Formats: sequence, structure tokens, C-alpha cells
Amino acid sequence: MSKLTPADLDALRARGELHGFATGDVVLSQGDNVDALGILQVGNLRVGRSYKQNILAEFTGPLGPGNAVGEISFLDNACASATLIADGDVKIVFVARSDVDEMIDADPSFAGRLYLSLFIELAHKLRATNQRVLPTES
Repeated sequence: MSKLTPADLDALRARGELHGFATGDVVLSQGDNVDALGILQVGNLRVGRSYKQNILAEFTGPLGPGNAVGEISFLDNACASATLIADGDVKIVFVARSDVDEMIDADPSFAGRLYLSLFIELAHKLRATNQRVLPTES
């Protein structure tokens, strides 16, 4: 969430709900409906996708504090594309889409900062995934 100001982050946290998870808890399951944007506050998440009789294959991550959670679903209004599992104690603030929309209505420049932050984060995650799938030659 690199382009958000400290005030933006404080406003998101104030509107959101803090949820705690313990080691091994499933935070989101692939296919879940997601109508909120999460911001990881404490801990790490493992990221994977199910295939072949529900074997979970980790393909990126781990995600750490400051990372967005559920951002793909938040952007495209589709179901979760991956499963997120707590790797230790985790705390995430989830901000409802309606609250984010109200923040954008109140400050249209917030939309630019938010979406640029999400696009940059997605680009970093895609690069990390690409590196895991086929590392570059040195």
C-alpha cells in the first residue's frame, strides 16, 4: 500500500474491522465471495491454490504486514482466486467496499492513491510468482 498516506491508512483502519487468526486458520478460501479489502497488520499469510483433490500448492508469498489481502476480488468483484492461511498469529483489518467507496466519494484523490498502491502490489506479487515458477538464470 505504498502510495497511501499515513492518514489514508489510519482512515482505512478506523473504518475497518480487526480480525485475528491463529496458526493454520484459513483466512480466505479459494472461491469465497469477498466484499472487503484487507490490510495485513500483524503476522504472515501463506498463499496457495487448490488442485488435484484439494492439494494446496503454494505459489507466492508469504504475505507480511502492510500487504493487501483480497485485493484481486476487491478490484474485479469476483471470488477469491487463492486460499490464504495464517502462518502464526495474524491480525487483518477488513474494510468493506461500501466504506472504501465513501472514502473515495469524500476525497476523489484517495482513489488514485489506493488503486495505484494495489496495482503496484499486484505487480510485485506477479513478479514473485513468476520467479517461483521459473527462476531467472544467473
